[in-house]
Amino acid sequence: MIKKCIAEANARNLPSVVITFHPHPQQLLRGSELRPIRLLTGIDERAFLIEKYAPVDILLVLDFNRGFSSMSADEFAEHTLEDSLGVAHVVVGYDHRFGHNREGDVAWLQERGARKGYGISVVGPINNENIPVSSTMIRDHIESDRLDLANAMLGHAHTLFGTVVHGKQRGQSLNFPTANVEPHVDNKLMPNLGVYLSRVQTDQFCSFGMCNVGVRPTFQNGDGITIEVNLFDIPEGQEDLYGESVILEFLQKLRAEKKFSSVDDLIEQLENDKKTCLAIIENYRDV
Repeated sequence: MIKKCIAEANARNLPSVVITFHPHPQQLLRGSELRPIRLLTGIDERAFLIEKYAPVDILLVLDFNRGFSSMSADEFAEHTLEDSLGVAHVVVGYDHRFGHNREGDVAWLQERGARKGYGISVVGPINNENIPVSSTMIRDHIESDRLDLANAMLGHAHTLFGTVVHGKQRGQSLNFPTANVEPHVDNKLMPNLGVYLSRVQTDQFCSFGMCNVGVRPTFQNGDGITIEVNLFDIPEGQEDLYGESVILEFLQKLRAEKKFSSVDDLIEQLENDKKTCLAIIENYRDV
């Protein structure tokens, strides 16, 4: 859809603009009685992915608050699309709805565009193996331990933006030093507990590694879920990552988290996990 927007903008020699909302509308609309929505992407991740895969001239982030949520479709079209942006063409998904109580849909927007003098392009559905891709289905795949299907629908690895923080230093004592990553958003959708082939990008370098998402049951330390990455290729002089913002990609799940009877058994498993990662890394170098 973004690539279609870019093509339409280029054809008219106009800037391409993507509109997104922050916070996620469902965070405001679902209410406290329902489980909070788990985010596929935070706003910084969204900006990164757009810049990486389909860079646009302008990313417009609208503050989704109570006042904005009560805006009618007519008000949104008039104030945002027409008066503020002066749109010449609008690209939307086939099931797009907007405005208070979702009163605006594709047909409504097409009729308004015809009256106001701007065109509408409708994109989708996008299919993956003949199944329409949706954020709901991607979330279901991640929550059901089908990371491969989720990544195929996303078109890229499921990502997490976070900051490297101090941990318990247990990885160092096991000869598998790890970077502990704290997510930038509290309600980020995480993959299930387990060990993953991963890739980490910093401002200085990019490295494959193996990531454990879990509660470290072998040590029974009572802590909550942690995200720890053992990086394979840290350049000399770049080992100190504390306080660094990183982009963590979950490429492939290796196994579920498990409790080991001894530290030696854990170390043996970690060595096997690393061998598995190194054997399959080539499949992901161009991903």
